Amino acid sequence: MNLKTRRIIMYSFILAFLILAPIVIFYSSGYRFDLKRHQVLKTGTLFLEAKEINKANLYVNNKLIEDPFSNKKYIYNLLPGEYLVKLSKSGYHDWQKKAIIYSGLTTFIKDAILFKKDVPLQIADGNISELYLSPDSSKIAYLEKNDTFSEIYLLDLSSNNTDLIYRFTSKDQTTSLSWAASSKKIMLSYDSTHIIIDTNNPKNIFSLNAVTNFKAQNIIWDINSDNILFTEYQDSIYRIDLYNKKSEKIFSSPDTQINPTFFIEGNDIFYISEQIGQNSLNKYNLQFKTEKQIIELSKNSNYKFIKSTNNYLGLIDLDQQNLLLIKKIDADYVTSLQNQTKNFNAKEAFWDDKQNQLLIYDDFEIKIYNTDANKELFINRYGNPIKKISWYPDLSHLLILFDNNIEIIDITQEVGTRNYIEIAKFDQISNFAVTPDGKAVYFSGQIGKQQGLYRLNLQ
Repeated sequence: MNLKTRRIIMYSFILAFLILAPIVIFYSSGYRFDLKRHQVLKTGTLFLEAKEINKANLYVNNKLIEDPFSNKKYIYNLLPGEYLVKLSKSGYHDWQKKAIIYSGLTTFIKDAILFKKDVPLQIADGNISELYLSPDSSKIAYLEKNDTFSEIYLLDLSSNNTDLIYRFTSKDQTTSLSWAASSKKIMLSYDSTHIIIDTNNPKNIFSLNAVTNFKAQNIIWDINSDNILFTEYQDSIYRIDLYNKKSEKIFSSPDTQINPTFFIEGNDIFYISEQIGQNSLNKYNLQFKTEKQIIELSKNSNYKFIKSTNNYLGLIDLDQQNLLLIKKIDADYVTSLQNQTKNFNAKEAFWDDKQNQLLIYDDFEIKIYNTDANKELFINRYGNPIKKISWYPDLSHLLILFDNNIEIIDITQEVGTRNYIEIAKFDQISNFAVTPDGKAVYFSGQIGKQQGLYRLNLQ
């Protein structure tokens, strides 16, 4: 090989190095050429986590990732843009979400849950219409009615054992149960009768009528004690002491009419004064004997307070399906709250376990108000009326009940349509309750001629 040939080879290698080295460096640094944009871009990374999920199929933009997915996975070198990520496993509903990949950054998805495809298991048969989940989420009380009498059953969610705790006859179709804060006592109300039942000892039964000596319209538990209740009667509010078996008047408004709906927190009584032409929301302090009008209301009669332990007071005008949300600190120090009050269309609202997100819905729309960000998030609108909504324990999903089916919707979707799945469909479903660990949902329903209480495994 002569000198000229050797030089040609040497210069060829140098030229190849000068051309390929930048390409290799750019490639190893995460840069790729985007054919659609006709430019070199730095790639991003996707991190996906789905706890307790093993050997699932992972798809990115409908392309199967070769290695099976188990618990968590990083996917590198994705060009910036929008991607459809999907997990699929036999025996489970598919999970999918649209994710945005940014140049040089990692996009994290940590809320992926695969819900089981399971057949509902009947726990009890009969005409069961209402379910009442205890405050500690350990038990469900439910009513079963027939032509002769009604019965109250207690379902232990940890053992799935069901016990009959009370039987009664009622002429009135309106029957309700209400749990004490401790989850140890429950109040049965029917035919102007109010019975307190000790769930640990169902034979321990106490009638409130024996200590009130009047027909109470609206009885509520104290938010902290299972021995104290409150009720309204003839424009006065009474305190009922179960331990001492006595009742006493703690507030009276002889000059105005008081709506039966009220809310008590600490020493403050929040009540609605009904006057000619309009109503008003007022606060009375038991310690200092001071009274203050908080805000003027429209002239309606059906209201509901939203229970909370945070700095917000919620009141729903059920006639107009309008929710008023007021900061309690403003109710103390601001002269007029007309401009400080937030208004939402709502027939029902619930705070999450952390008391910073308020789930709000009417017959067709769902919204969430985040108090930390002071932001309202629209979730979805439906063509069929919504019967009930509940938080899923991870606070990233909602369970939604329509007339005959239950759906779960992912509320964390940032782009595109929110992902939802149908987990149960019967001829009719009247109510449901999800377990605190999210592993099962109980519902009362009917399919064909079969009525009863059912359990559906989700995890």
